[in-house]
Amino acid sequence: MTLLDCGCIEHPYPYCCAHEFHETPLYRNSRMIVPTGAKTQFNILKFNCLSKFSFDLMKNPLVARYVAALVARPLLTKCYTSGTLGFFQEILANHIAGVKFKCSKDAALSARIMAACKLDGRAVKMALYGFFVSAPMNHYMGLWMHKWFAGRTSLKSKIGHLCAQMFLVAPIQTLVFLVSMAFIGGARGGKEILSRVRMGYVKMLTLTWLLQPSASFVATRFVPAPLWSLFFQLVGFSVGTYFNVKIKKQAMMVKDAKKKHRRGSSSSSSSSSSSSSSDSEDEK
Repeated sequence: MTLLDCGCIEHPYPYCCAHEFHETPLYRNSRMIVPTGAKTQFNILKFNCLSKFSFDLMKNPLVARYVAALVARPLLTKCYTSGTLGFFQEILANHIAGVKFKCSKDAALSARIMAACKLDGRAVKMALYGFFVSAPMNHYMGLWMHKWFAGRTSLKSKIGHLCAQMFLVAPIQTLVFLVSMAFIGGARGGKEILSRVRMGYVKMLTLTWLLQPSASFVATRFVPAPLWSLFFQLVGFSVGTYFNVKIKKQAMMVKDAKKKHRRGSSSSSSSSSSSSSSDSEDEK
């Protein structure tokens, strides 16, 4: 499960309410029976220290409704979740990076509200990216991984699963994310998109490799299995916000450098023109 994943682990849970999940049999507080299909077949999923907080969380009616929606329409629920998180990720990144939105006092009320909230067209584009690109890609890649390694419990299979996640799934997801961010940021030519991808690809992929084990550990130990999809989406939201803030700050620094260069060139040109006019007056 990678950090940019929006729910790679796909379990068609028949538990549609928190009460039924809360009454799932436990074995010595270390194992939990989780169904892997609509039939009565069960797999034992190990949880060494599943906290009481996770069960209390499943009692929440909103969480229960979300799990029920994830059971009934997994892809559509992930699309809505990813789109919503992408929308708010852009707004949050604008606030953290300190992006300035100019709006005149005579502008319409809606324009002033959008400027105060730091809401622009990029937020809508991020929502569309999450809905139509990120969620479907991660969903079907997760299904492929689950089908490919289903029933394989040997050490070689576990190592192969981990290698496939880190060296196949994660690079593809990182590449798609950075290309989409470059396109949303205004890059259109292939060279411009490629240069932006090169700037952040290695850093983002390295961070994914470093944080993936800890995120997977937290998920398997403390998060209820039906909420793994939402948990990894929130982790991806945090990582995406971090890189989005860095990109925005770099863009602001480039703009400031260009403004300073223009001011310096204009001042030098004005000083040279004044000196040439003074020289001409001296000759006269």
